[in-house]
Amino acid sequence: MSLVDIQTGREKTKSQPAHPPFIKDVKSSETQVGRMGVLQCDATAVPKPEFEWYRDNKRLSNAQGISIQIFGTRTLLLVSNVTEEDYGNYTCVATNRLGFNSASLFLYRPGTGRDINGSACLSQSLWLLLVSISCLLFKC
Repeated sequence: MSLVDIQTGREKTKSQPAHPPFIKDVKSSETQVGRMGVLQCDATAVPKPEFEWYRDNKRLSNAQGISIQIFGTRTLLLVSNVTEEDYGNYTCVATNRLGFNSASLFLYRPGTGRDINGSACLSQSLWLLLVSISCLLFKC
């Protein structure tokens, strides 16, 4: 939204309050061997987030077979010519000067039954949280 300052006649923009990154959407990928796998991570943040990708606690970079693309508040991890070794858990990390947020995504072979949007992982996390809170309340 643009506003015009009456005194100066210059355009001003309405600024949003600064906030740390929040990952609002992720997309895992069900990909056959030999095809391109695409993992997607979207985050909101002010100032704009920077992104990093990890696999097995190792930071990934643009290298043979891996391409990281960033489009504003969206990042894509492209794995060309997927092999059996590429299947597994990947982590997207969004950061800015106010903090960070991370999410797990999966590159998996067709027919393994994983939920493509990672809701199985979210359900497991919520279940563990519920058990932990119950344990605290009932002093297990």
